[in-house]
Amino acid sequence: MKSLKTYQTITVVFLMLFGIVNYLDRSALSIANTTIQQDLQISPSQMGILLSAFSLAYAFAQLPMGMIIDKLGSKIALGGALLVWSVAQTASGFINGFSSFFALRVLLGIGEAPMFPSAAKTLNEWFEEHERGTPTGIVWSATCIGPCLAPPLLTLFMVNFSWRGMFIITGVLGVVLALCWLMFYKSRAQYLKALAARGERPPGQAPVVDAGAVQRQGSFFAGWLDLFKHRSTWGTFLGFMGVIYMLWLHLTWLPGYFQREHGLDPYSTAWVVSFAYVFGAVGTVAAGRICDRLVKRGVGVLNSRKYTVIGGLVFAAVFTLPLTFVTSLGACIALLCLALLGINLSSATAWMVVNTVVDTKRVASLGSIQNFGGYIAGSVAPIVTGFSVQYSGTFATAFAVSAIVALLSAVAYLVLLKAPIPTHTQASDNSWQPQRDEVQGRHV
Repeated sequence: MKSLKTYQTITVVFLMLFGIVNYLDRSALSIANTTIQQDLQISPSQMGILLSAFSLAYAFAQLPMGMIIDKLGSKIALGGALLVWSVAQTASGFINGFSSFFALRVLLGIGEAPMFPSAAKTLNEWFEEHERGTPTGIVWSATCIGPCLAPPLLTLFMVNFSWRGMFIITGVLGVVLALCWLMFYKSRAQYLKALAARGERPPGQAPVVDAGAVQRQGSFFAGWLDLFKHRSTWGTFLGFMGVIYMLWLHLTWLPGYFQREHGLDPYSTAWVVSFAYVFGAVGTVAAGRICDRLVKRGVGVLNSRKYTVIGGLVFAAVFTLPLTFVTSLGACIALLCLALLGINLSSATAWMVVNTVVDTKRVASLGSIQNFGGYIAGSVAPIVTGFSVQYSGTFATAFAVSAIVALLSAVAYLVLLKAPIPTHTQASDNSWQPQRDEVQGRHV
């Protein structure tokens, strides 16, 4: 039987691959934007609706998905989600009209919604609290590797197999990965059960999720509602707004920025954007290493995450503000690379916060609440940027707004993220008091 380390490695590789496919699939419409408008005779306003349909469906699906993931477990929830969104992606290669495309984009958003809350829950099951930093950083590097690979890879598929073939290829890839996950992946509970049957016991007992435990504690829905009584929940909710606002500004407008402000052709733009996302990937991996190192130096687990997520937001804001007046192409590329490094440092660390601040049984629920706040802001970012560019003629105001939002989110983490959230059975009406949270015995 494979060792614990082997299963942990397999889990991280699976989750990283899922994250890359997740971002390839959500990026496909942007890559084929112009071609699809011509082939399907879709107007620019209709294309705008299609582009926003995903993010809004993704945001509003977060809240119920968190409860579903905590109830079903990450294996079924993540495998089923990957299968649903991959079928929607594949079917997008066969549609012939706006209405059917809109429906599939909504389905894609709903299907992708469980991805990162499920990943957080899976890492929570397989890794001890003090060792989750590095694997979380590796898994969340997919949020940069995907956008980095998307422009050249999806363009290659589109040129050789048409935009329809591009959707079909990426969709089928997801279906294959979903089937592999459902057939071959073992949860931590399954692994421990198999060891027990052989009379063995692994070193170090990480938390194991019991699907029925939440219900035995009381109302499943009441446990979810209880999260909203705690200031740390609102810290993650409001703090993540700045993270995703800046991330989605880059994801949706970075190509347009280089083409409009610096006159780059689409081919050059694709490679510059991909290069910038390499720095983002460095930020996600560095997040895990920084948090793990801080813990080894005696910093509390939660504080190691808190300091890192705040530092990343401030770092991103500091290197974004000069974009309001710098005009040199080289300097702008350097500033954007550093801003992406900082904001992705915060993004990966924010998910480590979720894994630290709440009990195992509600990790996906809190993660979904955090993601809901983030993607509400993320849905607003492209619209604010578009109006800003239209009326000012430059991206300067848009970049300034994103830097301000990032700094406000850093303040939210600083002020509200004070202590772990007590379990639902321990919670009381005065759980907003930080001293109530601090006596729960977890390492802050």
